[in-house]
Amino acid sequence: MSVLKLKLDQEQLVEDFFEDTWLAGIISQARDYQVCWQINKQLGFDLRVNNSLEINLTKNRRSYFFTVFEYQELTKSAAHYFYNNHCKAEFLLPELKHVDYIWLIKGNYYQAADVKLLTEQCRKVETVQLVTLLDMKDIKNKINLIF
Repeated sequence: MSVLKLKLDQEQLVEDFFEDTWLAGIISQARDYQVCWQINKQLGFDLRVNNSLEINLTKNRRSYFFTVFEYQELTKSAAHYFYNNHCKAEFLLPELKHVDYIWLIKGNYYQAADVKLLTEQCRKVETVQLVTLLDMKDIKNKINLIF
């Protein structure tokens, strides 16, 4: 009896997930819920923890859980995901150890000028020290952002 093995095409999965997305890195010393609360006030968002999106990474037989906040803009067909980039001594994206949070904007509504405006507004948040747009090509561990 032969066994059929299916292999997941990770490159195609990454390509599909990151189609029509923007990625920003945020540096802040504040806790994730404090930053999200202030972003909600500044941008008129409603970022909330979505426990079903929480990312679980296992390294050296230890599990690390990375919180994900979510806000769906139904009228614009866009979604905002706010990832915590560190848990204890591990990083969701190890190549971005200096970044505390990752903001993923998904959907084809936002264009470059819109994203620039959003990041400028986010810079005005009291607890945010830096917001920078990230180039997807420079991120090696994109697969870690997929929930």
